[in-house]
Amino acid sequence: MRDIFDTHVHTVDTNHTSDDIVRSMDENGVRMMCLIAPYMTLADRAIRDKMAPKERMTSIRHFYRKNGRAANDWIARVGKEKPDRIVPLAFVDSIAPDGPAELERAVNAGCRGLKLFNIGHYPWDERCWPLYEKAAGLGIPILFHSGILGDARNSRFHRPAEYEIVKQWPTLKVLLAHLSWPWTDEAIATCGMGVLDKHVQIHLDLTPGAPLEWREEAEKKAFDYLPDTAILFGTDAKEVGDYAARVIREQDYIFDRLNIPAEKRHRYYWQNAADFWGVEV
Repeated sequence: MRDIFDTHVHTVDTNHTSDDIVRSMDENGVRMMCLIAPYMTLADRAIRDKMAPKERMTSIRHFYRKNGRAANDWIARVGKEKPDRIVPLAFVDSIAPDGPAELERAVNAGCRGLKLFNIGHYPWDERCWPLYEKAAGLGIPILFHSGILGDARNSRFHRPAEYEIVKQWPTLKVLLAHLSWPWTDEAIATCGMGVLDKHVQIHLDLTPGAPLEWREEAEKKAFDYLPDTAILFGTDAKEVGDYAARVIREQDYIFDRLNIPAEKRHRYYWQNAADFWGVEV
């Protein structure tokens, strides 16, 4: 199996076992993945899909209060069952007063990272600061959604420059998803602050956001400007299914088009994620 580390995978429910997930990883050619806690069940998703866009945004908080603790426990257990394949990421409401305590509880249960989504607030909102402080103290990296949402919810809370606030916690490792498309230049500039001070704190993942016809150009800018250590691979796949294999094929195509050498491909596909998430292999 190739060294592919998919750093961005969603879980749609808790119906699949860790064996099911690893079987799908094998079928898709993924050696390791970060798996995000499912704060919604399939029934919750059916309810959410009937809501107006504004209600869909705020419903995340409702579903998190309903399912979050159990979801974090479940993802931690799945990660413990397959520690050489799955890195479990907790999901927490970043402005919830009990967010830092829930993160610490989830980490103690076995979670090794955190996924955050700005539910109608900016990442620099001071209500988020205690959670960032806790993540930094625990040594837990954060994967943020960044970029357009595309389903009529408001994307303004997810522009990459808004994440500059994390520089207040220099030890906190941060990953912005989707190359922040369509604000990829802004994302590269935000990540590129580390070029000047020799400390890459904000990283970018290659998870599709841009359609394939624009992805090559966006990625070329990132590859040309940023340190090789700043870019990680991801698919935005579900825990079971064949979408990851499709994204890997597309990424191979882009790497071929841009003449990315094997050593750099290994970095983007594997080594950078292993270093970022603290995985020893």
